[in-house]
Amino acid sequence: MITHYRKSQRKIAMGLLSFHKHLKHEHPSLKEIDHYEERDQYELYCYYYDEAANNIQGVLGVEVLNDHELILHDISLNPSYRGEGLGFVMLDQLQNRYPDYQIIGTKATAAYLAKWHRRIEN
Repeated sequence: MITHYRKSQRKIAMGLLSFHKHLKHEHPSLKEIDHYEERDQYELYCYYYDEAANNIQGVLGVEVLNDHELILHDISLNPSYRGEGLGFVMLDQLQNRYPDYQIIGTKATAAYLAKWHRRIEN
């Protein structure tokens, strides 16, 4: 389940964001947690695979562009959980949270979003 990021989750969220090394080259400022904490149009979500365990396994960072578009800036999952389709689950939950919005990608996230869209279409 995705939930809004809280400052008490700062260290784990920073750690998960650091897994996406190629995103640092595209938008280094978006790798900073402060960016999400200080700007109203930016939202960071934490993903819990097992809520009972209370461990964050992934993060999603988005920008609310306007009344019908979100930009996916960051998506990162704990390497132990990769390959299980949980990144797509995170995006499904994000879309459920914003049902009237189109999720668009950046240069760094567009390819992953395209895979997610193809999965939905099949």
